[in-house]
Amino acid sequence: MTSRVSRLDRQVILIETGSTQVVRNMAADQMGDLAKQHPEDILSLLSRVYPFLLVKKWETRVTAARAVGGIVAHAPSWDPNESDLVGGTNEGSPLDNAQVKLEHEMKIKLEEATQNNQLNLLQEDHHLSSLSDWKLNEILKSGKVLLASSMNDYNVLGKADDNIRKQAKTDDIKQETSMLNASDKANENKSNANKKSARMLAMARRKKKMSAKNTPKHPVDITESSVSKTLLNGKNMTNSAASLATSPTSNQLNPKLEITEQADESKLMIESTVRPLLEQHEIVAGLVWQFQGIYELLLDNLMSENWEIRHGAALGLRELVKKHAYGVSRVKGNTREENNLRNSRSLEDLASRLLTVFALDRFGDYVYDTVVAPVRESVAQTLAALLIHLDSTLSIKIFNCLEQLVLQDPLQTGLPNKIWEATHGGLLGIRYFVSIKTNFLFAHGLLENVVRIVLYGLNQSDDDVQSVAASILTPITSEFVKLNNSTIEILVTTIWSLLARLDDDISSSVGSIMDLLAKLCDHQEVLDILKNKALEHPSEWSFKSLVPKLYPFLRHSISSVRRAVLNLLIAFLSIKDDSTKNWLNGKVFRLVFQNILLEQNPELLQLSFDVYVALLEHYKVKHTEKTLDHVFSKHLQPILHLLNTPVGEKGKNYAMESQYILKPSQHYQLHPEKKRSISETTTDSDIPIPKNNEHINIDAPMIAGDITLLGLDVILNTRIMGAKAFALTLSMFQDSTLQSFFTNVLVRCLELPFSTPRMLAGIIVSQFCSSWLQKHPEGEKLPSFVSEIFSPVMNKQLLNRDEFPVFRELVPSLKALRTQCQSLLATFVDVGMLPQYKLPNVAIVVQGETEAGPHAFGVETAEKVYGEYYDKMFKSMNNSYKLLAKKPLEDSKHRVLMAINSAKESAKLRTGSILANYASSILLFDGLPLKLNPIIRSLMDSVKEERNEKLQTMAGESVVHLIQQLLENNKVNVSGKIVKNLCGFLCVDTSEVPDFSVNAEYKEKILTLIKESNSIAAQDDINLAKMSEEAQLKRKGGLITLKILFEVLGPSILQKLPQLRSILFDSLSDHENEEASKVDNEQGQKIVDSFGVLRALFPFMSDSLRSSEVFTRFPVLLTFLRSNLSVFRYSAARTFADLAKISSVEVMAYTIREILPLMNSAGSLSDRQGSTELIYHLSLSMETDVLPYVIFLIVPLLGRMSDSNEDVRNLATTTFASIIKLVPLEAGIADPKGLPEELVASRERERDFIQQMMDPSKAKPFKLPIAIKATLRKYQQDGVNWLAFLNKYHLHGILCDDMGLGKTLQTICIIASDQYLRKEDYEKTRSVESRALPSLIICPPSLTGHWENEFDQYAPFLKVVVYAGGPTVRLTLRPQLSDADIIVTSYDVARNDLAVLNKTEYNYCVLDEGHIIKNSQSKLAKAVKEITANHRLILTGTPIQNNVLELWSLFDFLMPGFLGTEKMFQERFAKPIAASRNSKTSSKEQEAGVLALEALHKQVLPFMLRRLKEDVLSDLPPKIIQDYYCELGDLQKQLYMDFTKKQKNVVEKDIENSEIADGKQHIFQALQYMRKLCNHPALVLSPNHPQLAQVQDYLKQTGLDLHDIINAPKLSALRTLLFECGIGEEDIDKKASQDQNFPIQNVISQHRALIFCQLKDMLDMVENDLFKKYMPSVTYMRLDGSIDPRDRQKVVRKFNEDPSIDCLLLTTKVGGLGLNLTGADTVIFVEHDWNPMNDLQAMDRAHRIGQKKVVNVYRIITKGTLEEKIMGLQKFKMNIASTVVNQQNSGLASMDTHQLLDLFDPDNVTSQDNEEKNNGDSQAAKGMEDIANETGLTGKAKEALGELKELWDPSQYEEEYNLDTFIKTLR
Repeated sequence: MTSRVSRLDRQVILIETGSTQVVRNMAADQMGDLAKQHPEDILSLLSRVYPFLLVKKWETRVTAARAVGGIVAHAPSWDPNESDLVGGTNEGSPLDNAQVKLEHEMKIKLEEATQNNQLNLLQEDHHLSSLSDWKLNEILKSGKVLLASSMNDYNVLGKADDNIRKQAKTDDIKQETSMLNASDKANENKSNANKKSARMLAMARRKKKMSAKNTPKHPVDITESSVSKTLLNGKNMTNSAASLATSPTSNQLNPKLEITEQADESKLMIESTVRPLLEQHEIVAGLVWQFQGIYELLLDNLMSENWEIRHGAALGLRELVKKHAYGVSRVKGNTREENNLRNSRSLEDLASRLLTVFALDRFGDYVYDTVVAPVRESVAQTLAALLIHLDSTLSIKIFNCLEQLVLQDPLQTGLPNKIWEATHGGLLGIRYFVSIKTNFLFAHGLLENVVRIVLYGLNQSDDDVQSVAASILTPITSEFVKLNNSTIEILVTTIWSLLARLDDDISSSVGSIMDLLAKLCDHQEVLDILKNKALEHPSEWSFKSLVPKLYPFLRHSISSVRRAVLNLLIAFLSIKDDSTKNWLNGKVFRLVFQNILLEQNPELLQLSFDVYVALLEHYKVKHTEKTLDHVFSKHLQPILHLLNTPVGEKGKNYAMESQYILKPSQHYQLHPEKKRSISETTTDSDIPIPKNNEHINIDAPMIAGDITLLGLDVILNTRIMGAKAFALTLSMFQDSTLQSFFTNVLVRCLELPFSTPRMLAGIIVSQFCSSWLQKHPEGEKLPSFVSEIFSPVMNKQLLNRDEFPVFRELVPSLKALRTQCQSLLATFVDVGMLPQYKLPNVAIVVQGETEAGPHAFGVETAEKVYGEYYDKMFKSMNNSYKLLAKKPLEDSKHRVLMAINSAKESAKLRTGSILANYASSILLFDGLPLKLNPIIRSLMDSVKEERNEKLQTMAGESVVHLIQQLLENNKVNVSGKIVKNLCGFLCVDTSEVPDFSVNAEYKEKILTLIKESNSIAAQDDINLAKMSEEAQLKRKGGLITLKILFEVLGPSILQKLPQLRSILFDSLSDHENEEASKVDNEQGQKIVDSFGVLRALFPFMSDSLRSSEVFTRFPVLLTFLRSNLSVFRYSAARTFADLAKISSVEVMAYTIREILPLMNSAGSLSDRQGSTELIYHLSLSMETDVLPYVIFLIVPLLGRMSDSNEDVRNLATTTFASIIKLVPLEAGIADPKGLPEELVASRERERDFIQQMMDPSKAKPFKLPIAIKATLRKYQQDGVNWLAFLNKYHLHGILCDDMGLGKTLQTICIIASDQYLRKEDYEKTRSVESRALPSLIICPPSLTGHWENEFDQYAPFLKVVVYAGGPTVRLTLRPQLSDADIIVTSYDVARNDLAVLNKTEYNYCVLDEGHIIKNSQSKLAKAVKEITANHRLILTGTPIQNNVLELWSLFDFLMPGFLGTEKMFQERFAKPIAASRNSKTSSKEQEAGVLALEALHKQVLPFMLRRLKEDVLSDLPPKIIQDYYCELGDLQKQLYMDFTKKQKNVVEKDIENSEIADGKQHIFQALQYMRKLCNHPALVLSPNHPQLAQVQDYLKQTGLDLHDIINAPKLSALRTLLFECGIGEEDIDKKASQDQNFPIQNVISQHRALIFCQLKDMLDMVENDLFKKYMPSVTYMRLDGSIDPRDRQKVVRKFNEDPSIDCLLLTTKVGGLGLNLTGADTVIFVEHDWNPMNDLQAMDRAHRIGQKKVVNVYRIITKGTLEEKIMGLQKFKMNIASTVVNQQNSGLASMDTHQLLDLFDPDNVTSQDNEEKNNGDSQAAKGMEDIANETGLTGKAKEALGELKELWDPSQYEEEYNLDTFIKTLR
């Protein structure tokens, strides 16, 4: 049974389904906010969140815990003895009556409880365990362990181990278990009584299994606790608990409704209930702690065999205990001392349970190489939260128990082996204990014990134990170092000896140990100890011998360990004492340098570089007399060799030469051994695997230079950083060493045949020069030899860039090119049949290879093959082959072209990066050269084309350096040109800066919409994608360079570079007043470019620049936003929007004052388009920063959503949809700093409007100005308030209250009131706006009389004309239309007489039963949409019947364009929602559906108001729905069997050919035939029926008439039913009554019935064959299509007013809509509509306001037929229940518009392909099997993945178990 999901439920479900942690956390936090606003609902909220604590998904549990924390944080602390402090009530004080009454009630409750001796029972009943009884040996000996899951996951009530139970002494758990068992037995007995079929039983089992798996989806009753149970009468309690257990639907789907399944399976009882919480616990509410129930549930779960449940319970307890530990177990009526004792004992019990989990939990999860024990970690956090509230005695006891857990003394435990998980648990407990109770440890002298425990942990062989042990002391090192020196010394010794031992690569504890060591070395005390030890044992304890112990970890396989070593080295370097620096030697420099070359992780690469720089700095400070070259002499060559290893291309790797690599440890493998063969590995040998298998070399790919595995950037980045580090090193050498190194080594690198060494040498020289200049005072020049050595070589290569050799690295791409050329030639031979001798010769050796000569193959050769040779060969081909070979040849030729471009690209990139670095170097050592061009060209090429970001940034820095040099030398023009080019780079990407000439033609279009549709079309074009990628690269280079330029030149940049000011502002100022039509393409592009550049550079400007240069030009920007050219409006809108992202207050204040008013500019389309486009871009670029201003944007947008221009409508709608979601978050946002006062004030006004729009209950009360002759109920007044709000703001809406709640009356109120107010206004002002206009009501024909009647009854002063009837009747009515106040007409008349009705304008146009226009393509819908009216209103009880698309049509009538075009709506909402309904969809599609639904929900929410009967009518009697089965008659049976046999094959064929229309038609006819046959054989026996003769024979033999009641079992069933209802009782023994002609006693029957049929013929049969023949005493009336629509209301009125009429015969179509038939209390369906909504509407004719009796609904169903299948109980119940039970708990939001869209929640709508399937049990059973689990998988995939739990992201563990973060939450 599905329940519609309420807003609150959806919020709750987000805890589980939110796509990101941010979304989930937001949902959790909103639960907390709800609790804050509605403290009375805290328990109800908790009961909804509680189940999520127990689900399988990690993220869900963590988020649920966050929600629980938020909710309980807002509950007041429970202290029943609070009033004791005051010392009784002060009688003199004027106490509030309510308060007195409340206290009086509490006293009575207390007295009752005390009299029954219940409070005393409490003390005895509830056994708690104490820490004194906690015996580790007993627990461990019990043999019970808590693993990942129980042995039998499906056994819902798994038996808990007795030893644990004994240990925890929880009798109440047993009691509950036995109670549940009892209820299970009761269920069994009941099911035996019903003797279900095997299939039903199997289904029930599956259902149970599913529900066992998915238990935590329904709210749980958390109000029950052992305390409250004891306080309540035991017997009643058990009964109610049992009844709760047996009624699975009660209080789950909807706490306000009771759906009772009757013993007779075909019955269903629906009625409103009082929540059991209030009923049962009212007695003890206020006497016990409100969270006692959930607390005990969590306690019980703490010992669960499933780790997820244990984990969830620990999380829940943690949140509960944080704030509410004080309230546990306290009871009203006890003294404070008694309560303190109870509380202390309960907390002690909790502590002992937590310790037990530590001892027994064995579950571990592995993240990388570390074990995380989520249960033990969370239990430790719960313990920490608990410790805050415990006194010293208990804290010491807990500490001792934890110590026992860690040490596990064999004498105490009696076990030979220690259990490492228990030790691990104990250590975790101590870790949190230490952080929470640091001072306590000192006060009680426990620090020594902690150290002892830590040392014990560090000396264990288990990694994870060591890791936790090390982390215990890390937070308290500063306290620890104050202990005596011997303790510190022992610890330090242990740590260093550990590091020497832990040399294997798998040990994960190294990181924690190193962090501890680094922390310790921050303290002078530790350093003093190390110094002293070094004096005593220099060989062992000097830093010189200690630091090398860290070297092996530099290349450890775990990144956290590598990070820890580098941090430790920095810690050692930062020691102030220089005597500790004697470890700085060549080896450490070389190893750290190698770290830079080998490290793939970018963070660690940067850290390695920082460590290297720090090493250099410290060496320089320490060794003032010795320069660095002494240390480096023997290391320089190998380092350079490694650095210069060429970086290859894909297909050719260059490995580092291993002899130059210094191994950090003897285990470091340079050549990983070949893998052993399979035959070796499979032998079952007992020989241990060789030790070195524990050592993994993570550097293998880097050493091998593996481009494919690592990618070019990763390798290049290490080399670039290496080159920088090398240059820094060189800058500290002596000049003499430098000169020889440069001359003999470095300059030669510039001549190598590889490109990598040349580029790196360029970087080394340029970085050397810049760092040398930084280190020496200003004015000092570089040593002259630098220029002498490098200038000639670099300048020569720079000037003759074409003479570069072909680099060796390019050989693979040339070989690939040669292969393509060979392939082309081969195609000529194979396909073109060209003889071999006509082929040109192509060299085998390619350029760049060592043996290549002058004629080797190169790009030039390939170009010849592509051009000249190709043409020659094609000409010389035989004509007969040309046609055949053309396509293959062109394909092959195209591949050659691609290969040529690829080879050229590679060569260009390599040359480019070399030349850019040469240019940087020349600028530094020679200054500005005479020929600037080669320098500028090289650098600018690198800026716009370099793919590697580091190289691109370096080129950018050099360009800025060049501009500085030019400015210093007064070459302003050259620098201006460079800046102009850089700005040009920003404008090449047309997705950012549009092309003026292409877009100049658009004037009345919005460019944003055009660009969006173009970008979708361009996604598939490969060439466009490539061009776009190049443009983005160029733009990125330009941005990087200009950013550096702004940083360097600062606020004076526009003075120094006037060219930049001119680019930014001149073209804007020159053309601001010029007409757009006069702007030519060049000027236009300049303007667009100015906008583009301003947008891009604004973020880099200083505040002074922004305010002086940009903000003052807002009016200029505004003129372009109002331009009649789309492209200018687009550019200005995007510029304003991007500026707002940075300077929101200034831009938004200007926007609100100057731009928003333009949105209502009726005379100027360009104003409306520009301002709407701006708001759209604001919402995109500012994202959530737009929150404080959302409130100003909503009203203008609403106005534009019904704009006459389609583009404005579409964009306004899209924008509105995106920002309306932010409105609920807006309320909590503070006013932005600097927002002008008047805007702050108007923000409040706007907020008032939004509040009314988002929450109908906030609508301002509307006092009716006229006297309506009816008393409005509260909810009806609320409805009128809402309608008045819509009226005031010219909004339109859908009033979709449940059937029977008085939509008609509410509508009459608002129409009559508005009519009166307009008249009043017109008399005062004579304004055209308020002239008298009629209102038009369009409704189904059967309701025209109903409306007339209602107007006469409630507003007789309005003149009503019913414009209905035949054409001649209508003709006579036309003259009356002009004088009417109200015109009531039917849909058909509105369609046919549209021309007549359209002559008038209307005030209101109301569509009653408005879902009739759901098909937007129907003539009816199109006609109605042409009517003009000030206010449009739709009334409907069922706004969405089949699919979401129907909603579009309704809103297209109300606000055209509000939901976009129909096509957009399909794409955005309908498709994803429909896709997510399908059970086979992926979880991603499911989420897309939910998100689309949520977005749609938020968008339409303000314009729909829906209240359900159950919500607003407490006085509505229940409705009982039951099925009444009858068997087919003999004649029917025969006809049915014959037909199904014959038709089966035909139908099957038709289904196969379902695309043929006739086939579908035939299937439909077949279904119709069977349907009619079920009702009566006479309906199908037409004169041409093939079996007519047989039937007539049969009738002759039996002597029956075809219309005899025996042939129509449905009529017999109807007769029996009516008799049962006391209708026609006199006819039971018809004969007797005929004999004695006495008068009838009962004038009025006790029940009255509505009898519904689909067909008029069937009604005739009921009337003629049943009533007239067999039940003549029954009085009845008829209401069907034959009755004139205008007279139908008379029939209704007569039936309601005359109780002697027993029955009303109706057709579902005529009687099912809008009529009020409360005179009847029984509804009988003889036939059924296959759309359950229609039957539902029909039965609600009787079940509505005014009904005083229980309504019984009977459905007569023929067994074993199509009818039974289609009306399958399962589906019917589901539809009924889901329609009725779709209301959320009213405490939180009583007005539930939110529900409306849940009517098409993905979970609740069957997909169309299922619609036609019969929906029998098998279908339901299949559905049970195919329910997706939390992975979103179904069927086999689900089974396959059943055992594999989802692996979550390790970062989640880090966040959840971060000690510092956790402790912050406690403080």
